[in-house]
Amino acid sequence: MNHTAHRTDSRRARREQRQTVRQTRHERLRALLARVDQGVLTSEDCAVLRGDVEAEITENETHRRSAGGQQAASMRLHRTLAAADTCLIETETDRDLYAARLARVEQHLDTLSARLPESERHLVEALRQACADDDQVDAARDVVETGRR
Repeated sequence: MNHTAHRTDSRRARREQRQTVRQTRHERLRALLARVDQGVLTSEDCAVLRGDVEAEITENETHRRSAGGQQAASMRLHRTLAAADTCLIETETDRDLYAARLARVEQHLDTLSARLPESERHLVEALRQACADDDQVDAARDVVETGRR
């Protein structure tokens, strides 16, 4: 296969073809406008001028509609990202609240462990283990859901 030749069905080839057509039309318009300036426009020139101007108007309207659609899509993405940022901030706030709560529970367990007789401290350690198991389950779930810890 010859890689130097352009495929006519490729996006790039179609874009280049449209560009060539546009450049040719612009050159014709400039030539016709020069003839208008000289006052030597024929009826054939008028028909060509009208066709080229109509083509420019149509192409311009198409591009404006496309740009409007792209702008609307961009605004939707912007709103989606803003909502995701808000959700992330709320999640991080919740995480911080739960971490502070867990730290307070750990302090209470330390206090309770210091006050309990040695024979009953295994209860505090069971509570600590239950908290640690919950943390491990949460961490494992986070890794599965987000792919990171």
